[in-house]
Amino acid sequence: MATEGTAALPVSRGERRTVVALTAAFALLLTLWAFLTPMFAAPDEAAHFDAAEQLALGKGWPAPGDMDLLATTYVEQGQSTTVAAANRDTVAQLTAENPGNHDFVNQMTQHPPTYYGVGALVLKGIGFFHLRWDVGVMALRLMDVVLLLPLPALTWATVRRVTRSPRTAVVGALALFAVPQLAQIGSSVTNDAPVILLGAVISWLAARALTGDHRWRIAVWLGVAVAAVCSVKGTGLPTVPFVAVALLVAGHGTLSWGARIGRTAVAGAIVAALGSWWWIRNLVLFGTLQPDGVSSVRQDKPWGRETSANFGEFMNVEWDRLTSSFWGQFGALRYPMSQILTDSLTVVALAVIVGWAFRRTANRTTAIVMLVLPAITLVIQLQNNFASYDDTQLIAGAQGRYLFIGLVPLVVVSAVAWRNLVTSAPERARLARILTWTFPIVGLYGLTVAYRGFYENTHLQVTVAGLGRLVNLTSAGRSGFAVVLLLAVAAGVWALVEARRTTASGSAPLHSSIDPPSPTPKRNLTS
Repeated sequence: MATEGTAALPVSRGERRTVVALTAAFALLLTLWAFLTPMFAAPDEAAHFDAAEQLALGKGWPAPGDMDLLATTYVEQGQSTTVAAANRDTVAQLTAENPGNHDFVNQMTQHPPTYYGVGALVLKGIGFFHLRWDVGVMALRLMDVVLLLPLPALTWATVRRVTRSPRTAVVGALALFAVPQLAQIGSSVTNDAPVILLGAVISWLAARALTGDHRWRIAVWLGVAVAAVCSVKGTGLPTVPFVAVALLVAGHGTLSWGARIGRTAVAGAIVAALGSWWWIRNLVLFGTLQPDGVSSVRQDKPWGRETSANFGEFMNVEWDRLTSSFWGQFGALRYPMSQILTDSLTVVALAVIVGWAFRRTANRTTAIVMLVLPAITLVIQLQNNFASYDDTQLIAGAQGRYLFIGLVPLVVVSAVAWRNLVTSAPERARLARILTWTFPIVGLYGLTVAYRGFYENTHLQVTVAGLGRLVNLTSAGRSGFAVVLLLAVAAGVWALVEARRTTASGSAPLHSSIDPPSPTPKRNLTS
């Protein structure tokens, strides 16, 4: 439903078809990644799967640092690259031959058990214990693919709501394809998947509030979404201040301070009631908000009297690792895309945002508020990483994927910046044509980097031996993988054709980020 008292920009049938095509292409791209990536070849995937498997086996959720990996997990890791998928053992066989746990900490009990409980239900639902162990891994990978299905539509709807430009909205959704790391993370077993989805939902709702939707239900749903993400992972906590800022700013000049504070208080009360349970537990039991799941095996290494943490070195390493692992660093961060490309993409994106996103336009306030989520996430990560570096002399935890909770806001702010930079209609049309092809090409390049790393020893080649390793190790088998590949290619072509048609048809005029008043609200897909 459109905003009460406003009229949303009508959505054409062609736009709807384009969003469907983009969603299908994104879903099949993630599915292709799920079958291309060897078992446990994504960041922390073995630990994530092990945690869900332990819950499915009824082993509970002990304190951080007190849960060891299953002995079967080590055998599974050994089989992941040495045993053809068709010949892998069942979980029952592995458990009988390798009972108990291995003496290695699974740090995932530092997180709420929410994601792993859902994963355990999926595993039990398919009868994983009597299936090949890789079938269970694929079931949870595909569960995460399903979780991320709404991401293109949410990105499109958020960008469209802020910019009131159908063309910009389609290009914004296509930008997801230019982040191959998103595809690998979203198609692996990881609690980042629901965090990414809920971050997009929260961003969409916040954008609606900031652009004139002042209904109480927006505040209520924001509270529910924030409570949900806080019940999954600590990386969801930055959404709390983000939503508070958004609701306090939304309606400035229209709503009184009391009305805005009331909406913020309602959302906060919902978060406190539904999303604080895990963090209160941590404070009561451990005296800290987020216990470290590997503190028991990590050795502190204080600096000597004449040495200290080098902040310049720290920032240099953080830049390299964050930019690389944001755009594409695959195989548990072993196979990076070209650093020249990832640095260039980062520099251009940041330069355009800093230079043009905050010009005095109708979207300035929205752009500033939307940037709060990724900015807070980045600052918290840098602070935590530097504190760890100061204690251990090791720079760790620089993971670009943690910024994916703010991916939609980053796309929105970038869209605002580019529209401020490129103002004439012909130039915007030309830029849209360029980006419509550039974004998928970057995504395809990332896919080739991963394939070469996994199956060609990183060499720039496609060999019969490499393809043979792929079809032997993938759970889909030769025929199944071929079908997924063909479907992904077909969906990609369809999405490009539809996107090209939509971006070529022009863009609605940008009158204001606030919808014009109308006595007859209309239903549309941007609601």
